[in-house]
Amino acid sequence: MLATALVNSAYAAKHHKAHHKAKSKKHHVTEEFTRIKVDIIKPVSDDFNPDSVSGDSLIHFAEALIGTPYRPATSDPSVGFDCSGFVNYVFRSFNFSLPRSSGEFMDVGEKINLADAMPGDIIIFTSPQKHSHRVGHVGIIYSNNSDGVKFIHSTSGKEYGVTITAMDETYMNRFVQVVRVIKQNDQLQSVNTALAAVR
Repeated sequence: MLATALVNSAYAAKHHKAHHKAKSKKHHVTEEFTRIKVDIIKPVSDDFNPDSVSGDSLIHFAEALIGTPYRPATSDPSVGFDCSGFVNYVFRSFNFSLPRSSGEFMDVGEKINLADAMPGDIIIFTSPQKHSHRVGHVGIIYSNNSDGVKFIHSTSGKEYGVTITAMDETYMNRFVQVVRVIKQNDQLQSVNTALAAVR
């Protein structure tokens, strides 16, 4: 009986050590992934001119943040983002000066029709609370084509982090406005309008 108890005790100690080692390794890998991810998404240099930013380059940068967890009142890729913190961080990384509060995004840039929205434009919604008419959520237009509108944002919904979402009926009911701060999108839209007129 004593021998059995000693064997069981040795097995338990070995199992605990292996489990602790695996847990420690997993924690290290997660830390390493976070460090590498943050290195990849470092903002551009301070002397970068925002007028030269294309919607595609801004979206490419934003995509690197997919999976970053949602965190209220935060704008830090190593910790998490709330919705306006995400938008603010992405644009600030290209030297744009934008508000930190979602309600203030109505006062920036140029108002654009949803049909004319382009990647890099900012999309504004009311708060997710039922029957709310107050602005409470923002994201960035990811695509606008025959498949419909998609936007990238940090959501407190089931994804609970940075993700790409299709414009469904729920979001359409909450939709307020699209605003544009990327000058290259204006130029691109002018070219598209001219081409459409020729056709």
